[in-house]
Amino acid sequence: MITKPTLSAGMTTGDIADLSTQLGQVDVDRIYFGAGELSAAEAAELFAGQDNLDNVTTGIPGTCEEIGELSEKPIKFDSKSATANTRHYKIETKRTNTIAITINGISEAKKNLLESWSKDMTQLTAIAVPKGTHTQAILMNGRRWTVDWSGESDGLWTMVLSTEFTGTTENIIGIYTAIPALAPE
Repeated sequence: MITKPTLSAGMTTGDIADLSTQLGQVDVDRIYFGAGELSAAEAAELFAGQDNLDNVTTGIPGTCEEIGELSEKPIKFDSKSATANTRHYKIETKRTNTIAITINGISEAKKNLLESWSKDMTQLTAIAVPKGTHTQAILMNGRRWTVDWSGESDGLWTMVLSTEFTGTTENIIGIYTAIPALAPE
């Protein structure tokens, strides 16, 4: 006989929906980067209302830098488990999660900026939002990114930023599909 596993405290079956399904609910166009990492409380406050997110992405100097426009299928998540082979067995080892972001139309200056952040191993938080109202967002929190550029057209570059991590996505990836138009009073 089998029984359903017990979920962690406060978790529902909706919380364990497929990540790609969740991503399909979010239509993002622009990407912003800020140095550092958000705590769980800071992330909750940031995504509590559109006005909070607007402040970060449009007006507070030094908080986030707009990097550019995302490609048609901009964010890819992948998770793979490595195996160690012995003579008789395969042994599962740690699971590696990869995030890749494709950005189009990057200027030479922004290309150089991203490469310098990558070279300096700066920990960055990425926030992807739609144009106009910020009622949806994807947070990729406190990662070190590698930068690969390809193709230059009329002085603009296509870049892929990627990062890897092991363990759970908790406090690393946040998908917000219903950010209120105004923060609650």
